[in-house]
Amino acid sequence: MFKNFIFDLDGTLLDTIEGIRLAINQALRECGFEHQFDRDGTVYLIGDGADALVRRALKEHYSEENFARLKARYMPLYKAYQETGTFEFPNVAKTLQILKKSGKSLFVASNKPDLLAGRIISKFFGNDLFSKVSGHREEDPVKPNPITVSRIEDEFGILKEETLYVGDSHVDIETARNAGIRCCLLTWGYDHYTPELLARADYVLPSIDGLLNL
Repeated sequence: MFKNFIFDLDGTLLDTIEGIRLAINQALRECGFEHQFDRDGTVYLIGDGADALVRRALKEHYSEENFARLKARYMPLYKAYQETGTFEFPNVAKTLQILKKSGKSLFVASNKPDLLAGRIISKFFGNDLFSKVSGHREEDPVKPNPITVSRIEDEFGILKEETLYVGDSHVDIETARNAGIRCCLLTWGYDHYTPELLARADYVLPSIDGLLNL
């Protein structure tokens, strides 16, 4: 039986694509680039942190100079737009509350910048559901490096065999593997759910309330 649930954020708890799309498109325009991204194109950009997103967004225009300019413009816009068009996936808060009331410990481990991750979790879920929100810190590597998960394990002394990582992408599966814990894949998120990808997860669910049956 799992006692601890560690959740990814974007694409797992919240649909945040619209704010990311608005931010990167405005940043591109302000930096003089003509191309823009629709929702599907924005999904392709995400998953490996802000630096990877900015590099992918530049396409053939990538250079160190262009990367520095675009990231400098994107990050404040990302902060400004992160709640725009963002919504909770179905039954997330309800399921989290049931897990919490049954004595489970809940955490978040995300590639979203640490401060922004804490703010948006507080906005949508309050401050009492999660014992810790562990986002990306500038000096750290991004997921699938397991540092955000390890930080939680070290602080709370949780056991790997009692812990499940819940995410929506191949990055989350790799993060769980690197952390030495099991993984549940939610298929409503931002990846391409091929048979090969599904086979790599320990559990696969179409909606989060299925966690109550594990």
